[in-house]
Formats: sequence, structure tokens, C-alpha cells
Amino acid sequence: MGNSMKLRKVESIPETRSANKAIKRALGFIGRQKYNYRVSITRSAANNFLLNLTSQYDSIYTVELGANSVELGTINSIGNGISALISTPIGWLMDRYGLKQLYLVGMVLMAGSALVYGLAGSWQTIIAAIILFSISTSFIGTGCSVICADSVQNKDRATAQNICVTVASLLGMLAPLVAARLVTAFGGLNVDGIRPLYLFRFVGYLFIFLFLTTQLRDLKPTIEAETRTGIGFVEDFKQLFVVKGPLKRWLIIASLTWFPMAMTTPFLQLFAHQVKGANQYLLGVMATATVLMRILFGIPLGRLADKIGRKKVIYLLAPLWYASNLLLVYSFNSVTLILAGALQTFYFISSGVTNAITLELVPVKQMGKWSGLVGLFRGLVTIPAPILGGLIWDHLNPVYVFLIPIGVDFLLKLPLLTTIPETLGGDKKPETD
Repeated sequence: MGNSMKLRKVESIPETRSANKAIKRALGFIGRQKYNYRVSITRSAANNFLLNLTSQYDSIYTVELGANSVELGTINSIGNGISALISTPIGWLMDRYGLKQLYLVGMVLMAGSALVYGLAGSWQTIIAAIILFSISTSFIGTGCSVICADSVQNKDRATAQNICVTVASLLGMLAPLVAARLVTAFGGLNVDGIRPLYLFRFVGYLFIFLFLTTQLRDLKPTIEAETRTGIGFVEDFKQLFVVKGPLKRWLIIASLTWFPMAMTTPFLQLFAHQVKGANQYLLGVMATATVLMRILFGIPLGRLADKIGRKKVIYLLAPLWYASNLLLVYSFNSVTLILAGALQTFYFISSGVTNAITLELVPVKQMGKWSGLVGLFRGLVTIPAPILGGLIWDHLNPVYVFLIPIGVDFLLKLPLLTTIPETLGGDKKPETD
């Protein structure tokens, strides 16, 4: 017994040292980047906690307010459509007028969305909340892309993306469990039980706004944006379609990346609750498992993508996400549901690697515009996805909501990805004119 205990202690030392080394390496990486990158990570961490308070209940809350599956899908499609319409002008504005003011506008709109959610008296009111949220995430998402492009070298991009996600997830991991306790205290999985969570989010966003007001450093407009003042918005974006190289194909691939999420996300928690019988605690554990796996694997997989290539890691992660959907559909107990939730994280990690490719294919001076253009194409692809999911749920079978996206990813996105050159290797951008 004594020898066994000693052995286990000896064996644990390298593991502890390895973990400490990984933490020090991550902290050192963050410390080497520009100040705005560190501010962005802090904002993401707080924002992640607030979002994870409610994300597993959004669909259930909307249904409890009276929406059916098609109406739920339509609400999400409206959000995607709004994102598509405004993402391009937002990118253009950030290139021309700087970052900070537009970033703060995004936070105000996000706070407004949480407040509308919290005060909603019918499912129709959720439409306004979704519109505000979609506009806000377009502002903030484009702002984060600009900050990352300005702060991090190409060779570290995938690592930077996943460090940001991983650090942000540390707080987010606690949120679903806290939310489950609060929902229970306020009345369970119904409108009254879920509503206070959105009001907590609203207050939290006000604090984030104050933090950004004092800490975020503005980025001046790019030289290109300052000198090309005679070019209008429409003409400015017409020039993006005459680029050479793989950028045009990448627009399609990056857009298709978001189709599965747009189709499945509105219905994932609803399926677990209505079809598989998950209560608020099991939903909370599923969400926490997703976040925990992101914490454990986000940084290592980001570093792997920086070492062996972005495309290889995307191919590696795709089957894990397929397994997540299959486990959800064919789950027979709480353990398989939790495992399905855990494997969902590999979709989000893969999306981070995808974002790194975008940052590397696009010239820095056109980052805002191209981020907006990717958002436009993404919106066009994802507008019909939630409605399609609702129609399939009501008129075919809910399981196909999670099976069809696997086919889209395997038969369309992955084959198209083979046509894009590996972006790993230095900071040289592909030719774009």
C-alpha cells in the first residue's frame, strides 16, 4: 500500500509540471501580445459567463412563450439575416473610422438584447431581442477579428484564437451549473424560472461596457481607408470580388462552416429536453461538459494547427463533431447525452481554426471589409438553415435536424476545403490584386 502511494505521487509529478508549464506558456503568450488582445480576452471571459447562463435555455424559453418549432427556426433565421445585412457595412466602418466606438455600440446593443429577453411577454418579442443580439455580435465579432489581425502574427493565429476561447471558457464553465440552481430556485424550466437569468445578463453587460470604456485602446483607420476617401461603400466592396487566388472559394467554405451550427443550435437543448427528457441540471452538465472540453483541448489543438497545418486539424476534428450529433440522436441515458455535449466542443474549436485561415488569407488593410463579406455570405447560407430545421422537426423527424448537417459538412465543405492551400508558414498573404 505504502509503495503504491509513493508510486502514484512520483507519477503525478511530471503531470503537474507539464500542466504548470502549459499554463506558464499560455500566460507568456498572452503577455507578449498587444494590450488590446488582453482586453479582448477579458471581455470574452466575462461575456462567455453571461451567455452561458442562458444559452442552454434560449430555445426552451422561446417555446414556453408560445413558439412552435417552425417559429423558433424563423426567429433564428431572422437573426442570421440581420447579421448578413449589416456585417459588410460594419467591417467597412471599422476600416474607415476605427474600432473603439463601434465596439462599444455593440456592447450597448447586447445589453439591450438581454433586457428585451428578460421582459418578453410573448415569443414575438424575442424577435426584437434576436435582432439586437445579431447586430451586437456583428459589431463585436468583427472588432475581435480586427484586434487579432492587428495583435498576432500569422504563425501564432490559431494558438491565439484558441487561447482566447479557452481562457474565456474558464468562467463560462461555471455558468450552466449556476444557472441550473437559479432556474430551480425561480420555478424550473418555464418562463418564470428562466426569465431572471436574462436580467442578470443585462446587469453584467453594463459592467463590461464600463470596462471597455476605460481599457480598450482605439485602432486608427487603416492607411488604405484614410487615403481612399473618394471610394464609396458599394464601389469599395466591388473591388473585393476581383481578387485572385483562393479567396472566392474560401467565402463559400467559410459560409458552409456555419450551416450545421445554424441548423442544429436552436434545437439541440430542445431535443435533449423534449425528446430525451433532460432536466435543467442535465442540460447544465451538458453545457459545462462542452466548455470543459474546450478548456482542455482548445489550446493544444490550436498549437497543433500552428504546427502541422490548419486543414489537417479541421479534418481531424470533423468526425468528433459527427459523433456528437450521432450520440445525441441515439443516446439512451444521461451519460451519452453528457458525452454528446462534450464532443460538441470540437465543432467550436474547428471554427476557431477556420477563423485563423480567414485572417491569413486576407490582407490586414482589408480585414474589416473581408470579415464583413464573410459575415454576409455566412448569413446568406444560414438564413434558411433554422427554418429548414423547424420544418424537418415538425413534418419529418427531429433526428434529421442533426443528421442532415453531417452530410452537408462531409459532402460539401470538406471536399471544397481541399481546394484551398495550407496557410501555415510565415506572415505573407496570398496575392489579392
